[in-house]
Amino acid sequence: MQKISNASTPLLRRFVTSVILVSIIGGTLLSVIIASVQLNRLHDQKEQTARLRIENILDSAAYAAFNLDSAQGYSLLKSFQNDTLFHGIALLDNYKDTITDIVPLNSSADASWTDVFLSTPPNGEVTYPLIFQIHRDNQYVDEPVGYLIGNVNYQITHREFLQLLWTIGLSTLGEVLLVAIILTIFFHKQIGRPLSNIIESIDESARIGQQKNTTIQKVKGHDRDEFGRLVDAYNNSVMQATSYMTDLEAAKSELKSLSEIDPLTNVANRRALLAELTKRCDQALPFAVVSLDIDDFGSYNDAYGHQTGDALLVTLANTLKEHLPKGTPISRTGGDEFVFILPNKKNHDIVLKLLSPLLTISLSEQLPGGTHHISCSLGVAFFPTDGQNPRQLSHATDIALYVAKDAGRKCIRFYDKQADLARTRQEAVRKALQQTIENKDFNLLYQPKVNMRTGSITGCEALLRLNNTTHTHVEIIEEAERNGLIVALGREVMHRAFSDMSQVLDKLPEDFRFSVNVSPRQLVSEGFIVDLLATATKYNVPLRYLDIEITESTQMFDTASSSQTRQWLKNAGVTVTLDDFGTGFASLEYLMTYGFDQIKIDKHFTQALPIDEDAKAIFNVVQYLADKLNMAVVAEGVETHEQVAYLLNQGFECAQGYFYSTPLSVRDLLLFLVKRQLSNQICVDAS
Repeated sequence: MQKISNASTPLLRRFVTSVILVSIIGGTLLSVIIASVQLNRLHDQKEQTARLRIENILDSAAYAAFNLDSAQGYSLLKSFQNDTLFHGIALLDNYKDTITDIVPLNSSADASWTDVFLSTPPNGEVTYPLIFQIHRDNQYVDEPVGYLIGNVNYQITHREFLQLLWTIGLSTLGEVLLVAIILTIFFHKQIGRPLSNIIESIDESARIGQQKNTTIQKVKGHDRDEFGRLVDAYNNSVMQATSYMTDLEAAKSELKSLSEIDPLTNVANRRALLAELTKRCDQALPFAVVSLDIDDFGSYNDAYGHQTGDALLVTLANTLKEHLPKGTPISRTGGDEFVFILPNKKNHDIVLKLLSPLLTISLSEQLPGGTHHISCSLGVAFFPTDGQNPRQLSHATDIALYVAKDAGRKCIRFYDKQADLARTRQEAVRKALQQTIENKDFNLLYQPKVNMRTGSITGCEALLRLNNTTHTHVEIIEEAERNGLIVALGREVMHRAFSDMSQVLDKLPEDFRFSVNVSPRQLVSEGFIVDLLATATKYNVPLRYLDIEITESTQMFDTASSSQTRQWLKNAGVTVTLDDFGTGFASLEYLMTYGFDQIKIDKHFTQALPIDEDAKAIFNVVQYLADKLNMAVVAEGVETHEQVAYLLNQGFECAQGYFYSTPLSVRDLLLFLVKRQLSNQICVDAS
C-alpha cells in the first residue's frame, strides 16, 4: 500500500503545482486589472482636485490678467508654492504671453522609483479661460482677458504605491489559496483516489505469478466512466497481447524479406540498393554504379502484352546474374531499369569492356514467340569521383543514362559534369516554359516588312519576347519543340497576336498582313482550324490579314496529312510562308507539293551580301525557284544600304531587318506605319 501511495504522490504534486501556478498567473492578472482601475481612479481624483483648486482663484486671476499686474498675479499664485499636486501654474494674457508663473517647491521633474513598476501618464495640462466684466455702452459685458493654466502632477506617491502593492498581494494570495484548495480536494476525490485503486489492482495482478490474460477488477462507483473504460481496455490488451506479439514477429520476418526483394525478378529492390550503397560508401573503397535500361521496352508490352514483358524482365535479370562477376549486387529499381554495383572498379576501359556485351542481348528462355533481341542503354558513375553518397551516385547514373538515351540509345555513357549542368539547365527551361504558357508571361514585338522599291509597309512579323529574362526565347521555343508544348505555346502566341492587331486594325492598309510563326506540329494538330477561326471571330480580325510562317529548320510534317489544312487556309485568305529557308531541309517536292505563298531567305545569307559569292548564288537560285513556283521572296536580316542596293538590283522587293526597323511594340508599330505613310506621301507630292 505504501508503494501505491508513493507512485501516486508525484501526479498529485504536479497537479497541485500546476493549479497553484495557474492560480498565481490568473490572480496576478486580475490584481493588475484591479490596480489599473484604481490607478485611473486616482488620476481622475487628482485632476478633479486640481481643477477645484484652480477654480477657487479664477476671479482674482481674471482681475490680475485684466490689469496685466504680474505682482498681483505672482501673489495669487504663490499660494501654490508648496502644492505637490502641480508641476507648475502660469497666468497668461489674452495673447498667451506669460504674465507670471510659478513652479511649486516640492514639484520634481525627476521620475520616482515607483515609475519603474507603474506606468504614469504624461503630465496633464488644465486650462481655464479668464473672463472679466467691463462696463461698455451702458452695460456690463464679459471680456476675455487671458488664461490660467495648471500642469497637473500625476506621479504616484510612495504611500499610494505601497497601498497598491498591498491590494495586489492580498487579492492574489486569496484567489490562489481558494482555487488551489478547491481543485486539489476535487482532484483527489474524483481522480486521484480511483486512479490509485486501479494502479494498485494492476500491480497486484502483476505479482500473482506472471499469469497470462490476468485481468483486474473495476473501481467501485466508476463502472461507466473513463476509469471503467480504462480497466476494460487494459483487460482486453492483456488478453490479446500473446497472440498479437506472435503474429507481429511473423509479420516482421516476412516484411523484412519482402522489403528487400523485387517479387518479379527475385533480385534486390531499390530499398536494398540504397542500403548496399550506404554500406559501400562508408567503407570508402572505389566502385562503379551502373544503371541499365531496356530501349523501347514499352513497344514489347504493346506488341506482346505485359505478361511477355514481365517474362522478358525475369530473363534479363537471370542473364545479368550469369554475365556479371559472381556476387555482383543487382537491383531492379522500377519498370525496366536495373542497377548493379561493380566493386573495385575505377577504370573506364575495364568497365566499358565488361559492359559492352550488354548493349545487345538475345533472350529466348521461357519467352513466348521465340528469341527476342533487345538493346540496352547504360549509364555509369564512379565512387567517390562522381558522388560520395547514395543520393549523389543515383543522380549521377541517372544523368549518364539520360545522355545515353539522348545519344541514340544502345550505348554506354559515363557521368559528365557538363551534361549534368546541361540537364539542370534544360529542366529549368522546361519549368520556365510551363510558367510562360500557364501565366501567359510573354510579350510580342512586331518587326515591319518593307517594300524596298516603294518604301511602303507590307506587313510585320510577331516575335516572342519573354518577361522573364533568365532564359532566352530561343531556349523556350527549342524546349517547346522538344517536349511537345510547342502547340500550347503557339496557341497562346496566336491569341496574343490577334488581340494586339485588333487594337490597330482600322489603321492598317488593306494589303497589310501580320505574320505569326507556327510549328508544323501545331499546324496539323487537332483543333487548329477551329481554334484559329474562333480566335479571329473573338477579336474581329479577318483572316485575310494573317500570314503563317512555318520554320524550315523544324521537323517537316507529312504534306499528305496537311493538304486539307493548307486548302482551308487558302480558301480563308491566309497566306503561308516558308521561314528561314536554307538552314534546314526542304526538298523541291516539298516546296511544290505544299505550295507556299512566300519564301523567307534566312538572315545569315542576307548578311553575307554583297561580298559572299555563295550567298549570291543562293539568292539567284531562290529567285529562280520563286519565279517558277509563283512565290514571293522576303529577305531577312537586311542591315546595310549595300545589301538593299544589291537586292533591288537583282529584282528583290520585300525585306525585313534592322536597316528599316527593330522589332516594335504595337503602339510603336502604328507610329512607324504612319510615319512611313507620310514620308511616302511627301515623296509622291514632291515628284
